[in-house]
Amino acid sequence: MVGLQKIDCNCNDCAFMERDLERFKQSLEQHHKWQMDYFNKIKANLIKKAEEWVRRGFPDKASKLREEAGKMKFQFDKKEIAVHYGGCKKFFKPVSFIPNICQLDTQDCFIHRKN
Repeated sequence: MVGLQKIDCNCNDCAFMERDLERFKQSLEQHHKWQMDYFNKIKANLIKKAEEWVRRGFPDKASKLREEAGKMKFQFDKKEIAVHYGGCKKFFKPVSFIPNICQLDTQDCFIHRKN
């Protein structure tokens, strides 16, 4: 696996990369907010549909939708947060990258951190 990482030249494995945990934390918080907003929207739509079924005279369908909405639990999915952040100590600039993804633009500046 190390051989492949040396070929890939990903900033994640570069000796010049310094992680920016604050930017990553901000990204994590933003993704958490987006996922929570989406979850709440889906739950609200189920409740709204239940109210519509009551107005139409189908309380049993409304009850099932309310029950389904009540069982919903929010679970944050960190897999969506693929982008990591750092700073390049060679070029003194911020970088963003996805670990284990080949970065062709770093072929000339990359030095593996385990060398």
